[in-house]
Amino acid sequence: MRLTSALRSDFYNESGFQKITRRLKEEPLVPIGCLLTIAAFTNAYRAMRRGDHHKVQRMFRARVAAQGFTVLAIVAGGMYYAEDRNKQKELWKLKEQQDAEERRQRWIKELEARDEEEKAIREMMDRKRKRVAEKAAGAETGTEGVAAAARAALKEAKAAKGETTGVDSTASQGEPSGSEKSSSSGAAGSLWGLWGGSGKA
Repeated sequence: MRLTSALRSDFYNESGFQKITRRLKEEPLVPIGCLLTIAAFTNAYRAMRRGDHHKVQRMFRARVAAQGFTVLAIVAGGMYYAEDRNKQKELWKLKEQQDAEERRQRWIKELEARDEEEKAIREMMDRKRKRVAEKAAGAETGTEGVAAAARAALKEAKAAKGETTGVDSTASQGEPSGSEKSSSSGAAGSLWGLWGGSGKA
């Protein structure tokens, strides 16, 4: 059950002056009895100052009657507006329940919004971690590739240097040195001399 705006305005959103005005409209006999009581007190005080004891007695009797009228108006008004006041209390309880439900719904919505924000933040952080991990893996792969290429180049350089060294050593083994050439030429000369000498003899 939803309360109308008029009921909310009457019972829940009224100021102090509006509340007094509403109560005066609901129970107009109570302020009238109060005014009559004040008027009886005032007239009794004036008669007492003048020394008119007969009027003083009459004003005191009028004051008692005004007070009795006021009390009677309060009781009659309480009985007459008892049902309305009970309805007001029920409406007030209903309004409190509605306010509590609205606060609970707002709190639930706020919690849901916070959960969604936290989920979005977690997803964003996970995506950032994945990108960083992928970049790190790519950098490691690139570093390993460069190192492998460097090792392969170093191996090729060593292999080429080894082939060059082998060719040089083979060439040096195939050609006799200068001392070997001189010794072989000396031996050939001595043999030629011996053979030539013996021929001449």
